[in-house]
Amino acid sequence: MESPYKKALDSPSRQLLWELGRLHIGDREAFQAKLEKESNERESAHREALAAAAKEHERIRRSAEREREKLDLQIKAERARREEEERRELHKEQQRQREEKLEKELAQRRRDIERVQAEEAAIRKAAKLEQSRAAEAEARRLEKEREDSEAAERTAQKEAAEQKLREQESEAKATAAASLQSRLKAQPTAVTTPAPLAVPAPVAPRVTPSTQSDPVRQAEHDRYLEIHKGLKEFRKFMADQGKRNPTLKTQMGDMRRIIKKCVGQLTSGKESNRQPRNQIMEVLKTAAGITHPEVDVPMFMANPPSGTSTTKGPALLIYLLNIFAKALIAQFINEASIVSTAADPIGVVGSQIFASSEFRWNSFSLIDILIAKYHFVCPVLFGIYGNEETNQGRYRSGWVKENKGSDHWISEQKHFERMTGLGSGYAAISLRNYDKSRLQNPYPIYNFWRSLAAIINTPPQEASSTHFTVLKALLENNETRILDFFGNAGRLALRKALIGFPRESGSKSVSAKSVAMLPDIWRKDKKLFL
Repeated sequence: MESPYKKALDSPSRQLLWELGRLHIGDREAFQAKLEKESNERESAHREALAAAAKEHERIRRSAEREREKLDLQIKAERARREEEERRELHKEQQRQREEKLEKELAQRRRDIERVQAEEAAIRKAAKLEQSRAAEAEARRLEKEREDSEAAERTAQKEAAEQKLREQESEAKATAAASLQSRLKAQPTAVTTPAPLAVPAPVAPRVTPSTQSDPVRQAEHDRYLEIHKGLKEFRKFMADQGKRNPTLKTQMGDMRRIIKKCVGQLTSGKESNRQPRNQIMEVLKTAAGITHPEVDVPMFMANPPSGTSTTKGPALLIYLLNIFAKALIAQFINEASIVSTAADPIGVVGSQIFASSEFRWNSFSLIDILIAKYHFVCPVLFGIYGNEETNQGRYRSGWVKENKGSDHWISEQKHFERMTGLGSGYAAISLRNYDKSRLQNPYPIYNFWRSLAAIINTPPQEASSTHFTVLKALLENNETRILDFFGNAGRLALRKALIGFPRESGSKSVSAKSVAMLPDIWRKDKKLFL
């Protein structure tokens, strides 16, 4: 709305009022504009100050973050350094404690060995004294027998003289009587004497050698190696049969995989092994029912029976028993080479399978398939060995090459681990008690005795680390069964194997020392004194 004074030109006062009003309004608008300008400038300055403060705050924050990260790194580094120092101190303390414990054990073992040596010296002294006493007693007995013999001879001579005198008197009396009768013309009577009794000549007793000679052992070993070679050829034969019969090839492959898988699952614990053992038996039962193709079974037996109606048997069963035996050997090496007690459950299942009447041939066990493999991988169990400084000697002692076709032997550590697993496995197979079982033991315990004798009867100068390694594997953790089976003879054998054999050999090897330490360990841990 326009001011009424704007157009009032007729009145100077009104015009003046209008101009004053305009002036007042202009001043007020200028003042307002100035205020707004100052306000805008202050707002801009404030905004710039806030932006600068925010920027400075961000810079300080980032600097603080960097300092915090540096401090964290320093703290972590310090913590890691302290932990490393603590670990080193702990390791040093543990090492010191282990060394002290080892020194104490060694000192105790030395004291035990010295005590045993003193006891053995006392026993030898007592034995020598006893022998001396026995010799004196024997000398007194012989002297008494000589005196008694001389006295009996003198008595016999006296009796002979008296008899001769009586005979002369009798002859004189007879002569006188004859003379008297001749005068009386009497007829003389004939006198007959009894014929002497015939005494049969004594029969010389038969003497059998107590031990086998080396040629006999070698011949037996060669026979088992022939079986091992024959099994290799037999696998080729079955492969050819599989090519001709796809169904047979599929069955062979499936059954082979099941057996290998189940043998690999054998662990300590009777119940845990029940399922894999039953699966193996089911596979073998199926194979036993497949009668074609056939194979000549006696070729896989060391001492085949004579007089059997047939020599043929199911080839698939022989093939799978061979696969089973091979898997057992591998499992012994893999599981029992470090922990020897792991061999026992594997050996239990192996012995049960070969003892089963369903997998026998004409009631004879086919465990020779497994023993043939043992002759190949661990000959020292059967008295076969050689000089391990030569390639031929190593081969005869059971060493193997690193790879097929390689010229390098495996390391000593690997070889001794193999021998430990195989020795433990052999004991697990051969030390089985079937007295309470309806089954017949497929590998009687006298085989363990033969192998033990073959090792400890090795000439001391020919005993090697392989002998001691296998010997320890045979005896460790089996002392109770050996004493149960063989009684006092077993105790004497243990004493010979663990005390006499290492001492006679004079070997300073680790394996020989570990064998010699077993009596001390048994005495300390099991209160068993040899």
